[in-house]
Amino acid sequence: MRVTFAGVGEAFDETVPNTSLLVHSGGSSVLLDCGFTAACAFWGMADNPLALDAVYISHFHGDHYFGLPALLVRSIEEGRTKRLTILGPSGIESRVTRLMEMAYSNAMARAQFGIFFVECDPGQDFRHAGFRFRFAMTNHAMPCQAIRLDDQKTSLFYSGDGQSTADTLALASGSDLVVHESYTLEPEHVGHGSVTASVDFARKAGAKACALVHLQRTVRRERKAVIRARANGVTDMKVLLPEPGDIHIL
Repeated sequence: MRVTFAGVGEAFDETVPNTSLLVHSGGSSVLLDCGFTAACAFWGMADNPLALDAVYISHFHGDHYFGLPALLVRSIEEGRTKRLTILGPSGIESRVTRLMEMAYSNAMARAQFGIFFVECDPGQDFRHAGFRFRFAMTNHAMPCQAIRLDDQKTSLFYSGDGQSTADTLALASGSDLVVHESYTLEPEHVGHGSVTASVDFARKAGAKACALVHLQRTVRRERKAVIRARANGVTDMKVLLPEPGDIHIL
């Protein structure tokens, strides 16, 4: 499994795109979240953007799904014909349909590809596009589902936004890479994770590596050296503070 960090930022960071992960395994690919600044980053980093199999939306905050119109309309302009699956919480189809109507009315009438919507619920367990999908609720202001992706050999846990829960810890258990929202250094902000909590979470999950994403913009700008030093001091697993475009092979 190969993970490309298309974006690593929070909602309003002017220096890095919204957190978004492009995951490849074999001939399949899934984009995890697509916020308003993440779509163009995806197009710049994907080897073959038109081959994307699926997009997963963790929750309905703009920095996690408002990039879908840009993703879909450029796909139309580039001549995509392959069906695209969009997975997300209950209401994903109506949300995306309304968003597309507001952004580019009637654009989908020109599409040469279909969209297949899948509503995901905590505890669901199914296979699609070469991956096994599983979900659990985080603790966030907007209902948000963490996701675990498994291929035949490796596993990835992505938190979306929010503090960890007993359910997300169980979901992450034994994963190769934990990618966790880490809004603050410490302590945790209400409804958000922290650097310290994310590392502790990954350690409890028995993960081989932990990637810290979605840092609050001031924290990322002013405390990056401190966070890197702390990450380098962890000896029982690898701790990453990825930049846009970084690739991690599981």
